[in-house]
Amino acid sequence: NCYFVCADIRSLIPINEISTKAGDIALSETMKRLLDCSSDEDVAFRIGHDEFALLTNSTDKAYAEQIRNKLLSLNGQPFTFETQKIPLNLYVTVTKLESESFKYADLFGKLIGALTEEKKAVREN
Repeated sequence: NCYFVCADIRSLIPINEISTKAGDIALSETMKRLLDCSSDEDVAFRIGHDEFALLTNSTDKAYAEQIRNKLLSLNGQPFTFETQKIPLNLYVTVTKLESESFKYADLFGKLIGALTEEKKAVREN
């Protein structure tokens, strides 16, 4: 009954075109941001190529929304690769999955589906 906060890196391909090492740093920075914006009782994990999920230890949607807003407020802040400052932007959404149990494939698929809907909504605005 807890909420998930899901994040996906916007435009990872141009970062990887600079260097795959820069892309690796973007992935690490995304995980760092998730952990920095959450509490020690929340669990962050990678669910896809550049998609991440944070399982909150909270049934309070406002708590998950607060994490989402913190993550979005960091959009545009750069990470450093060699001498370059590269801005990092994330799509971020909050979702709650209603089920007694999940298989990993089902869970990851549903979380990535939530991110896909968020990306569509952002692109339409």
